[in-house]
Amino acid sequence: MKLYLKYYRVASEPAIDCLHEPSSVHLLDVPFESYIVLVLYRYLELVHSSVVVHFVQCKATSNVLRVAIPASFLAQSVMFTDVKPRTNDPALFCQLPSISIERIDTIVSGLCGVCRRLTKEHITASPGSEGLLGFKGNTLVAPADASLWTKFCEIDMIRCVEDMLTFGAKDNCTLPIELAQFESHLLQPLKSHNIYKLINLVNNVRISSDEEHRKLVDIEQRFDFHANHKFAEGYGKTLADLILFVCFDVIERRLTKDCLRTKFSNISGWLERVTNDDDGKLRRVCYELMPTVTNNSALDQISCSIITEQQITIPQEFSLYKSDTKKLNLKGDQILTTNQAEVLEILGKVSRIPTDIGSTVNDWEANLFNWDTVPVDARPEGGKLPPARILRKRHQLESLVNEVIQLANGGAKIIVDFCSGTGHLGILLAYLLPNCTVYLLENKEESQQRAMERVERLALRNVVFFQCNLDYFTARFDIGVSLHACGVATDIVLEKCFAQRAHFVSCPCCYGKLYNIEHVTYPRSSLFQSSDLLLKEYFCIAHCADQTHDLASDRTNVAKAHQGFYCMDVIDRDRALRAEELGYSVLRKRLKDENCTPKNRLLVGIYGG
Repeated sequence: MKLYLKYYRVASEPAIDCLHEPSSVHLLDVPFESYIVLVLYRYLELVHSSVVVHFVQCKATSNVLRVAIPASFLAQSVMFTDVKPRTNDPALFCQLPSISIERIDTIVSGLCGVCRRLTKEHITASPGSEGLLGFKGNTLVAPADASLWTKFCEIDMIRCVEDMLTFGAKDNCTLPIELAQFESHLLQPLKSHNIYKLINLVNNVRISSDEEHRKLVDIEQRFDFHANHKFAEGYGKTLADLILFVCFDVIERRLTKDCLRTKFSNISGWLERVTNDDDGKLRRVCYELMPTVTNNSALDQISCSIITEQQITIPQEFSLYKSDTKKLNLKGDQILTTNQAEVLEILGKVSRIPTDIGSTVNDWEANLFNWDTVPVDARPEGGKLPPARILRKRHQLESLVNEVIQLANGGAKIIVDFCSGTGHLGILLAYLLPNCTVYLLENKEESQQRAMERVERLALRNVVFFQCNLDYFTARFDIGVSLHACGVATDIVLEKCFAQRAHFVSCPCCYGKLYNIEHVTYPRSSLFQSSDLLLKEYFCIAHCADQTHDLASDRTNVAKAHQGFYCMDVIDRDRALRAEELGYSVLRKRLKDENCTPKNRLLVGIYGG
């Protein structure tokens, strides 16, 4: 297994060769994410023969930390890669840090995903430490777009530390909100999936309900939910504590212990508990890798007088225990209307946009492949679908696969199945197109594991797995495909295709989950942007596009469903116009069997075609 980390330069030295000169330590400038992974690597005492570290030279950014790498560590299978990555190394086809697991052709990218893999390697070598991955191994398993925990550890706290490294500059004199948020979380009562099992273990009682807990006569037998919120995720230390400790150790060095204790007493207490849990081992690793004597100007202490002047408001309701993704409130204060009169008024505005809106019947008379010759594991049956869904999934796949086979015959070599799930589309393509390499990109670990098992049984050698968020994937490819990528994910996929001038075959889904993000805003095309449609009206159309149902059902409001189909065509026309502005020819089709799914629209984009 290979671990890839960014570095910027060797401190005060012009060449990499100097790292191999005899010395106790060597200084290296790295981004904060690389520092976190290095700390975890050293803390978990991973064996160099099983996890080889590769430092990849990159352009420096603002969040530079100077680390002190022991010479003994560098001498044990540590590799350095030039700023221009080798084009045949898939581990460099995504944002670093990343891990390459060569025996299963898998790349893992993203801070939390990489840290989980390293922790699993540690657990394999050190049985008994399974608790680091929490209840049923679920700590930080969900991607950042679906989990408050992962988002907080992988995105929010990284931004927080970067802000703290520049705190005190002319344009940065406000403490990051994440400090107050974590302080608030630690104030919340403990929550746990196996709470009564935990209560029985800790307080030596036998109860199985809240009612039984309230009836306990001895006050000492009652579980103190606040006092027992000892660590980030609850009663026991997990990987989340390790990642967050590294973050807050840097913050504490800038603020000093006294200032941190004054402003954020619960965070200070939590830092002490994490430190004491392993007799200070984690803190020692942090100071070993980033000692204060390395002239690390980013760690210069901030004057306590500046911190004292800061007005800190601790939010009362913020809690990382809330796992419902709806709590992420991705749309902010946007209120969508379903009032039919207002919807008709909005669609009236659409009718005045000078463009054609609609989709055409699928024109494939016969499939370009034969299901009878496809092995079970490359068919929907291999993905353990319920029997009632198998035929519908076949029909969905047929329309996309026919388009991809035709495009691949034009010379395409690399195909990416975005949001690949358990691999229904990507595995079928890999089997049918043995001369193409198929990347299966999925951020859900469990789904990808099922796909891996299918690929292993099929003995396919042209599949590479990428476990990462869409934003982390940066590879070159020829065709991008997606079957029911949810909401804004469809537009992220299209943007990935645009960046590579790659053809695309996309069947969108969950139109009502569209929302603006940093690099994808709505409307998508210049024509729609110049119309008099308001943003909330655009999202209203997207919301109505999800009101499509099975027309064969007696319970379906047929008029509402047809309106939903039209709204899907409106959003997809906007997407197609965006592609056409960038040099694509776009076909707007429907799946061959239109009843195989209510989300039956298909966009086929040919660059320069």
